[in-house]
Amino acid sequence: MGIFGRKPNIKELVAKKDVPRLIKALKNKDEDWLFRYVTAEALGPIGDARAVEPLIQALKDEVSLVRSGAAGALGSIGDAAAVEPLIQALKDDDEGVRWHAADALGRIGDAAAVEPLIQALKDDDEDVRRNAAIALGDLGDAAVEPLIQAIKDEDVRESAAEALGNIGDAKALEPLMQALEDEDNLVRRGAADGLGRIGDATAVEPLIQALKDDDGGVRHEAAIALGRIGDAAAVEPLVQALKDEDGGVRYNVTIALEWIGDVRAVEPLIQALKDEDNYVRRNAAIALGGLGDATAVEPLIKALKDEDDHVRTGAAHALGELRDARAAEPLIQALKDEDEYVRDAAGEALEKIKKGR
Repeated sequence: MGIFGRKPNIKELVAKKDVPRLIKALKNKDEDWLFRYVTAEALGPIGDARAVEPLIQALKDEVSLVRSGAAGALGSIGDAAAVEPLIQALKDDDEGVRWHAADALGRIGDAAAVEPLIQALKDDDEDVRRNAAIALGDLGDAAVEPLIQAIKDEDVRESAAEALGNIGDAKALEPLMQALEDEDNLVRRGAADGLGRIGDATAVEPLIQALKDDDGGVRHEAAIALGRIGDAAAVEPLVQALKDEDGGVRYNVTIALEWIGDVRAVEPLIQALKDEDNYVRRNAAIALGGLGDATAVEPLIKALKDEDDHVRTGAAHALGELRDARAAEPLIQALKDEDEYVRDAAGEALEKIKKGR
């Protein structure tokens, strides 16, 4: 029997956002630990500050999974009152609790957590160290130097690289460029992503080299990073990468070329409208619309008849962006397309053409 005469239904209480009864359920030691764990987790997404103090108390529960659930819920609620208790939870005997506490502190984003999270970079458990690195990435400049050191940790290098990218401090440029040569492909991916987020043109040449990496994931990240930086020096290497064997790389290249916005990409993107990958063709169409060059009008009109509905939708959208009257009649025909998204995109495009530039 529960505190209500019967075991409460947590799903029902969550649906009703009945925080007072959920708190009572959390505090009820007569219930089994699994029930307390589920209750703690359920309080997080509701986001009600009334649950903060009971969840802080649950960080002392005798069962580690309950403590983990409480830490995760406190991170979801994001109340600064939980910072100190979560800092204490970084010293918990259970690595799962420490892992959730580090994650929660990153989500709350209070500067008071920086030093404790830096200490957590030395935790015995690699997952705790990873989460501490990721959390530090959300906490700003004070974490840069410790994260640079963490790039040397074989278990944390990837997370540290990602975190440095999130912070965006130029001091991380050199360590991240060095990490592009790391033996671990996941570290190279994280380094490329981080360099793109920092956005400094110093990284363009190393990222161009990364477009030739043996690992497709590194090439994916390098392409997007070059697009984020937006330097025209990357256009020709990215155009060459439109021939990459990996469709995901080619897809990211189309995005990057649109972001850079250089007209040298127009003809290669027109050729990419014939790519074997449907998503590459769709993104090439969208990129051509973004580049705004009228040379693409006729190829995009042809793409309105592509076998794939996503490509046809992208072509219709792009023709709307170009606002060229030559596309009016083909778009009128596209209003009869079997796919509703194509029809919607064609209608919107016709409205844009009607309004003109």
